[in-house]
Amino acid sequence: MKQYLIMALFVSIFAPAQKIWTLQDCLDYAVENNITVKKTVLDKTTAQLNYQQQKNNKLPTIYGSSSVGLTNGSSIDPITSSFVNQNILSNSFGISANAVLYQGNKLNLQIEQNKMIADQSELYQKQAENNIVLNVLNAYLQALYYYEGIEIAKTTANSSAQELKFTQTKYKNGAISKLELADVETQDAQNQYTVVSSQNLYDQQVLKLKQLLELDPGVNFQIEKVNLNDLMDEIPDKQQVYTLATENLPDLKIYDFQNEILTKSLEITKTGYLPTLSATAGLNTGFTSTQDYSYFNQVKNNFNKSVGLSLNIPIFSKKQNDTNVQLAKINIEQNNLDKISAGKTLYSNIETAWQNAVANQAQQKSSKVARDNAKLAYDLANKKFEFGGLTTTELAVSRNTYLTNEQTYLQSKYMAVLYTQLLNFYQGKTLTTN
Repeated sequence: MKQYLIMALFVSIFAPAQKIWTLQDCLDYAVENNITVKKTVLDKTTAQLNYQQQKNNKLPTIYGSSSVGLTNGSSIDPITSSFVNQNILSNSFGISANAVLYQGNKLNLQIEQNKMIADQSELYQKQAENNIVLNVLNAYLQALYYYEGIEIAKTTANSSAQELKFTQTKYKNGAISKLELADVETQDAQNQYTVVSSQNLYDQQVLKLKQLLELDPGVNFQIEKVNLNDLMDEIPDKQQVYTLATENLPDLKIYDFQNEILTKSLEITKTGYLPTLSATAGLNTGFTSTQDYSYFNQVKNNFNKSVGLSLNIPIFSKKQNDTNVQLAKINIEQNNLDKISAGKTLYSNIETAWQNAVANQAQQKSSKVARDNAKLAYDLANKKFEFGGLTTTELAVSRNTYLTNEQTYLQSKYMAVLYTQLLNFYQGKTLTTN
């Protein structure tokens, strides 16, 4: 027995302590590990690779070739180009190169466009990070809300357990009826069940938070149990919040980048009206069985070089260039409309958060007074009940009134914190539960 106690003490001393996750821990971990965020990182890498490849497209294309052929009958010798009537075994080798010298500045425009797309991808990554931050903030505060609900339920259950003891004593002394005892027993059972139900709500919310963090469901996960104080911070002007949001958040900047990208697309499309000048060069040699020279001598002697220029001038393309230009202009107009719509959505979200922050702060003040008064009335009712001055029904009414006001106050407190933190987020401030 003594050995088991020593072993248990050893394990308790050297076992690693359970990590307690603060809000900042959750935010940092979610941003780093969330799948959606990781996808935007991959998209950014893809955009950067495309940008680099577009720069490489200005380089010439070089490739080698080799062929072996057997011809029977009247034909042109592929090496000497002479007309013969015999079996021909030929083998040729070559290196060719081509490069676009001028294409209406299309290659440079495409490089600039891909650079813009790479820069825009960073905004999409930031937007994804912001979305997961807001989701984690909401889930974390909701978990804290449910945790306080557990504490309230436990307090109520302990109180009803004491009431049940007093009621059982009164029933034994003949002071109350069996029906009154049954009512108290029923209420006590309900309060005990509420503890279990509140714990289940908290566990489910913690599971949602773990999913946002991409943690395995089996991981032991505990959040920091913060008791939020009454939040009575001054609420900023909503127009000021919107101005800061447009400066700090990527939501509208994405459309500004998109406008530049689409404008560049229009310039690229217009190059379809301009000519294309290309240069080619080649080194070739080969062997043919129609000549009496040895294989290696022919490869050496048949060596030739070639260079050339090619000019392609568009004359008529079935109005495809005109259509492409019009479509590019439409895309620019659609993006402008999308930006206006996104701006309205952002302002609506800020307006909603601002109104809810104001409303919940006001409700928090009034509900706190109501909660405190209901708590005092419930404590006095308990005393009266102990001395027989109150029936079980009257005590249940007092308790339910207190619990209702406690729940209203708790909800308004957490909603005030949530919407105030949302306003801080829109302003680029640090999120906190303090």
